[in-house]
Amino acid sequence: MNILIPINDEKNLCSMEENNSWAVATLDEGQIKNISFYTSKNDIIEFTEYIVVISKEEFISDFFLEGIGILIAPTQRSIEDIIEAYMFKELHEVTS
Repeated sequence: MNILIPINDEKNLCSMEENNSWAVATLDEGQIKNISFYTSKNDIIEFTEYIVVISKEEFISDFFLEGIGILIAPTQRSIEDIIEAYMFKELHEVTS
């Protein structure tokens, strides 16, 4: 499973308007298998099941159209905290 995260220079979750790169965390059996970093969303070749954003006010309609699930991280900012929150089902899913 792959989770897409917009990140800033400190490699923390940020709004898509502020992000300067993307992280794709690959999970396997509940563990982080790999984290890849990209400067452009167009460079990402992995199939992505979810994107994590900081609020539902983000521009997320393109992800809905692509069939990508959208999760909101209310307080988590580091990639590790986001993945842990995902594993414990602490992220909120946007349904519409």
